Amino acid sequence: MFGMPVLQRIRIEVNPRVHLGLISMHPTGPRKNGGVGFSLNGPTAIVEINQAPYLSVVDERSNAYDEDELAQLSVFLQALCSRYLLQKVGRVTISGSMRTHVGLGSGTAIKLATVEGLHRLNGLQLSRAELIIRSQRGGTSGVGVTAYFSGKLVLDLGVPNDGLPSAPSSQALEGRLPLALPVVAMPEWPICLCIPKSIPAKSQSEEVEFFSRMTSLAGASSYRAAYEALFGIYGSVVDKNYRSFCSAIENLQTVEWKANEWNEYGDALQWLRKQLIRSGADCVGMSSLGPLLFCFGERAVLTNIVRAQKALDCEAFPAMPSNSGRVLGFVPQ
Repeated sequence: MFGMPVLQRIRIEVNPRVHLGLISMHPTGPRKNGGVGFSLNGPTAIVEINQAPYLSVVDERSNAYDEDELAQLSVFLQALCSRYLLQKVGRVTISGSMRTHVGLGSGTAIKLATVEGLHRLNGLQLSRAELIIRSQRGGTSGVGVTAYFSGKLVLDLGVPNDGLPSAPSSQALEGRLPLALPVVAMPEWPICLCIPKSIPAKSQSEEVEFFSRMTSLAGASSYRAAYEALFGIYGSVVDKNYRSFCSAIENLQTVEWKANEWNEYGDALQWLRKQLIRSGADCVGMSSLGPLLFCFGERAVLTNIVRAQKALDCEAFPAMPSNSGRVLGFVPQ
């Protein structure tokens, strides 16, 4: 922990991430969970903390947290300040266009930003590891907590297998740090994000329930996921081999865990996937538990997909991989 000048306002802009898939989801491996994914340049969220007598949390996004989620975040931050004796608090305002509960990693990014912002408001600069521990995120996959700081492509090896059932990061045990391999820069491959309008996103409780139903996979499922993640995704990015990368994206969609995630949405999401392929996309994947789909392709193809979003019954917008982490802004006292 390092000291720094006392500030009166903190502004942290965070990037979304695409989570390509979890890896070690069988119950008997030496490590469990893990994942592979990469950061995007948008749509971003902004967490601003203005010093005030009392701690409060407001979400100004058009697709904001509901009242229960805001209350949970507020209770968590109150407990954080009490536990670590953070005397300076403030009004936490969340803004920007990053959606929640669609697969962009907003929960991890925003929570880390609030934790880091409150410590910096108190003149404290913590290590990455300590911030992750205090955020209580990253227990399932280290993709989001690593990409928060570095951007780029992240291949994470999860945590030691403690024999307990796997659970989403929102339910992870405190203090267990994921093990990420060295991050690698993503090439400038254009991407399009597609959020279906008529397919509801999964709530936190539905995500927990999904994990509870999917905890008895065979070891072969994890072995295949690990191969595609390491040799297919990670190796292709290092080699800047676009075709190999797209092939690995497609292969990951048929790995048992990811296939089960697809099955949660039935034919509706598969229809959108087929339309994106027919439109010329080189590969299509689902981020996290969806329902957000992403596709890579030539710029002209992706532009046409954005133009056709009404016919596709989705919100579609272009993006690029990001090779940088969160952006901090300060106003000294």
